[in-house]
Amino acid sequence: MHRTLGIDLGTTNSVTAWMYNGEPVVLPNRHGDQATPSALGIGSRGALLVGHEALNWRKGDPGSVITEVKRLIGRRWDDELVQQALKTRPQDAPPVRASADGSVEIRLGEHYLSPVQVSAILLRRLKEDAESAAGAPFRRAVITVPAYFAEPQIDAVREAGRLAGFHVAQILTEPTAAAHAFGVRSGENGTRDHATVLVFDLGGGTFDVSLLTIGPGYCGVDNLGGDNLLGGADFDALLDGHLREQLGGRDHSADGDASRIRAAAERAKVELSARDVSEVTLAPLGRQGGSWSGEVRRPVLEKLLTEHLRRMRVTVESVLKEGQALPEDVQRVLLVGGSTHIPAVRRDLEDLFGEDTVSHTVDPMTAVAHGAAVEAGLLSTLDCPAEACTVEGIPLTEDACPGCATPLLGTATVDCPACHVPAPELTAACPVCTTDLSGLRAAVPAPTRRECPECGRVDNPATACLDCDAPLDAGGLKCPGCGMVNAVGLSNCSNCGGDFGTALAEQVTAQHIGIELDDGTVEVLFPGGTLYPTEWHRVDDLVVRGGSEGSVRFQVWEGPHLRSAQRNEFCGGFVHGRTDSLRGDVPLTLQVRLDGDRTVELQYRIGSDDWRGARLRRSPVSAAIGRKAAELHARYAEFLAAWSQEVTHAERDALTEVMGDLEALGKGETVGRSLDGLLDSARDILELCTKARNAAAQATVATRGGRGLLPPPLLEELRQAREAVMDARRAMDVEAMRAATERSEELWTTLDPTVRRSILTIRLAEQDSYPAPLRKEVLAARDALRDAVARGDQAAQDTQLVRLGRLAEQGRGQFAEVSNPSAAGSVLPSKR
Repeated sequence: MHRTLGIDLGTTNSVTAWMYNGEPVVLPNRHGDQATPSALGIGSRGALLVGHEALNWRKGDPGSVITEVKRLIGRRWDDELVQQALKTRPQDAPPVRASADGSVEIRLGEHYLSPVQVSAILLRRLKEDAESAAGAPFRRAVITVPAYFAEPQIDAVREAGRLAGFHVAQILTEPTAAAHAFGVRSGENGTRDHATVLVFDLGGGTFDVSLLTIGPGYCGVDNLGGDNLLGGADFDALLDGHLREQLGGRDHSADGDASRIRAAAERAKVELSARDVSEVTLAPLGRQGGSWSGEVRRPVLEKLLTEHLRRMRVTVESVLKEGQALPEDVQRVLLVGGSTHIPAVRRDLEDLFGEDTVSHTVDPMTAVAHGAAVEAGLLSTLDCPAEACTVEGIPLTEDACPGCATPLLGTATVDCPACHVPAPELTAACPVCTTDLSGLRAAVPAPTRRECPECGRVDNPATACLDCDAPLDAGGLKCPGCGMVNAVGLSNCSNCGGDFGTALAEQVTAQHIGIELDDGTVEVLFPGGTLYPTEWHRVDDLVVRGGSEGSVRFQVWEGPHLRSAQRNEFCGGFVHGRTDSLRGDVPLTLQVRLDGDRTVELQYRIGSDDWRGARLRRSPVSAAIGRKAAELHARYAEFLAAWSQEVTHAERDALTEVMGDLEALGKGETVGRSLDGLLDSARDILELCTKARNAAAQATVATRGGRGLLPPPLLEELRQAREAVMDARRAMDVEAMRAATERSEELWTTLDPTVRRSILTIRLAEQDSYPAPLRKEVLAARDALRDAVARGDQAAQDTQLVRLGRLAEQGRGQFAEVSNPSAAGSVLPSKR
């Protein structure tokens, strides 16, 4: 039996735990601490620093230490919450920038990494320390996330776990994990009747409130509320600002004092949870190495927290109201997260629920990790992680999916010595920085020897006796009644039938999940509070507007804003081909469901076509950029179609290559370069090709129609300019095209306007672009002009030029010009 690690991946601290002898036990890190600060840094010689090592290094080089990365994971750069989170970061924190795919990157040492990669490095270290402490390998994990995390953040955490070498068996919400801890802890279990429990989870970066019902063999989540940008880090920022005001309010980032002030604020916050006054000393300070001493009193902190405390109270009352509960209905308030130690927070809860109701018996710092370990002990089956596979309920004993052979165990990984991002063992080169990894091998933890209770053998390194095959501790729960340690996957004792005090929870969606319509609103597929996993259900009242010559785009969002889809969290998108053949309003039928990790699965049918599966892409590419890319793609396609006989091979190859990137972006797929740069470059290339084609055409018209009207030297210059443009187009030499086009346009604009207009009018008539009567008149004027040129009669030439000008005005609008390509792009579903 493979052991599963429970992980509380926190914003400020992370904790691991496992089921040992039937009870959840925290696994200490390599320094003997129960919690590891969620901080990463790079030392002076490029060594990876994790936890307290990184925080200590921050004093000397704050720009090399990453903290609070959980606030950025799974989000786009243009996300309003990302920009808000960046405002609260220390001034001298590592640089953060937009990545090539529109998400976020943070600098660690010499490399910019995604929040997923940074989290994978941290998870990899937690895995190593846990294996060392337990003496057992952990190739599966249950990882917790805030209840208010949207689906993109959940998927990003799962991806980080996969990179770290885990098969992520379950993503568990932190309040549910805390409820597990409440159910199995001594002094608080034994609840025989159904109890209403409120979990108040105030961590370093997020705030969650959950209303649960717990009873024998049952744990259900009734309602959720919270704030992904409210936590202890925000309290630190408030105290940091207060200390800066005491120091005169100037910018301290230039002299390296910003990190010391932030660290002093963090210490003061912790100390004020236990005492009324915190003494603060800052030294050295400033360029001259001075010092400053002062104090912060608890009333000052509580005044700073007034607005945050009000917001938390409003959230709690809202969760109660929506869950149809009163404060007196709540039998226990469970405190989770280090920030619940703040006296003002506890006092507000005791005022609302009563002092006896607020529980202090579960350690807020370890409750979530305990619960994750309990969840691992309750899990009885796994689902296949492959997107195309639908096999569910796979026994824990299986190493791979019986349907598609996808592994159900994490891969052995190695750490890249340059960027430190984990990579699978036997990878030739690091996928992030291309460092050679071919000589690296994964370390194997030293096994802990176990005694067999049946035959007495004492040197068993595994979960089953090497002599009699008797099962050793496999990770199940201990019965509080008879004391038997059960097999994993049971929620009732197999010996006496006793209740463990907790069970796999029925979980609910925190917010609405819906699909974007063509008017920008949201059609709700799963209302907030929906129990998941769900069965498939149909949505029949949608249509696709035909005749748009675009594609159908499915955009799924999670959040409260039903009038404006893009104010919510983007869950994923899918693009269905082109709809050129559709006419009128064609019925669109959807089938949707949520799986156990709140992932949206979608099937659709347009008109009477067959059902199709839609694999939603959780790309961080914003919907706005996707639409712009789709519009540009359509313009490229129309340009190539309009001038298919004139574009050179090099132009076609270059435009087709750009079209590939635009098509990928339009579908929500990522590309390997800056999105803004790609779109700007695509517009520039299309504009340049259009101008170059027009310049070559104008020069051709001028040289052919200007004989006798233009001086021979000017005609030669125009001919040379045209050849320069064409040579550049044949080679697709962008700079040469730009210069040659500008020269050709300059020559064209120097022509006498009357002559230029006459030449164009004659050319249009020769191309049959005018109606027959007007064409006949223009050609007659042409012949008369040529005769006048041949005779050298300037007065007759002027007369015919005036005549051609009049005919040009008369012909305005009587021929079909090649219009600017329309941006067809893609269409969204509409209400019937």
